[in-house]
Amino acid sequence: MQDETNTIHQWLDDMKCSVQAQDLERHMALVSKRVQVYGMPRKDIVDYQQWQQRRHNEFQTQRLISLQHGPVRVKTLGLVRIAFNVDQTLITKEGFVYIINKDIMLEKEADGVWRVIEETIHHWNQKQYQIAAGEHE
Repeated sequence: MQDETNTIHQWLDDMKCSVQAQDLERHMALVSKRVQVYGMPRKDIVDYQQWQQRRHNEFQTQRLISLQHGPVRVKTLGLVRIAFNVDQTLITKEGFVYIINKDIMLEKEADGVWRVIEETIHHWNQKQYQIAAGEHE
């Protein structure tokens, strides 16, 4: 179980670092081409192409400045799939903070890389703060 927990934390850390670096290629390398995201407002399902387009826009405008994760609650562990629940915090340069509770399923794909294959968003909260000048640079 320790190896699987390490896999989860490494994947979350890689996601966080890809956002901090605004590195779309690095970010999308963590996402399966078969990904499905459920529970988004005004969308039935988000797929790989829609995820990539969203992140491209967020990185190009430097809108998304931080991605953080709260405690991980492991749900299932398998040889090629790991499912867990986590609170994800997204911070934008406009001062919006989104706290999203979601289930994430990782799958070890044929090339040996763990990628997100499915996310289910359960609920989120939005807050707005004043960000000090230079704080997000």
